[in-house]
Amino acid sequence: MGMLLLKPARFGYINAKCRTLKADLLDDAFYEKALQSEGLGDIFTLLKSTAYASYIKDAEKESIESGVQASFENLYTKSLSVLKKEESAIFELFFRERKRLAAKQLPPAGASGESLQFQKGDLEYIGKLKKALTAMEREQKRDLSKILGSYFDILNLYTVVRLRILYRLEPEEIVPFLVPYGLELDMKVLAAAAGMTTLSEISDTVHEKIGSAFSGYHEFRHALAEYHLRMLRRVWYGYPFKLSVIFSLLRMKEIEVKNIRSLAEGLFYRLPREEIAKMLVGV
Repeated sequence: MGMLLLKPARFGYINAKCRTLKADLLDDAFYEKALQSEGLGDIFTLLKSTAYASYIKDAEKESIESGVQASFENLYTKSLSVLKKEESAIFELFFRERKRLAAKQLPPAGASGESLQFQKGDLEYIGKLKKALTAMEREQKRDLSKILGSYFDILNLYTVVRLRILYRLEPEEIVPFLVPYGLELDMKVLAAAAGMTTLSEISDTVHEKIGSAFSGYHEFRHALAEYHLRMLRRVWYGYPFKLSVIFSLLRMKEIEVKNIRSLAEGLFYRLPREEIAKMLVGV
């Protein structure tokens, strides 16, 4: 009973704040208006009526991008201030150290041993994540495992599509680049997907796992985004005073920041609206 009373006392305020901030996340109506913008000035005007208003000083691309990022950094710092060291470890690993994995590139032509080096780094990172998860209570571990697993599912599937469809690598060449962690897509499923030659065939292999089918690249990105977002939304149900709510909000905010940056970039380079729309839902 004592532990149950401590949770509301420690997480009560921040969870209530998270739920308020979640309600402030940009909705479809914002993006529909944003995609009708004629330039960065229109995006700036739209953002001035949101929670980002105090972070963006003008309609310059750099100001918008740095402003929305500063908003995330402020939320991140405040969120971690209420956590214990063993709790904040999983946040630091995912929101900071994870970017090394997401930035992986193909090894230079003829560079022997590069794929094994990537695999070694992945194994070390996943080992750290699993160790950090062991410090969590059962419910928190379950929630965070679903969020993390779904993220690495989509990262792995992006890797399969990029290396198989774009670079035409053979399945045995692709597998070493996959992160050994996931929720629905294990190595057997990913290896099967890596043996396909079209997006439709990959969809046939994985769509039951991720919940949506796809035939084009835009549909593929949307399917993966929706799959990951479903896992993020699930933690908001049930017992309200939990760590995973904070984690989920930060991840949603991170995705939102990426979308705003894509809008700013697309308008700055005067891309067609349909092309800018395809740049959104980046996860």
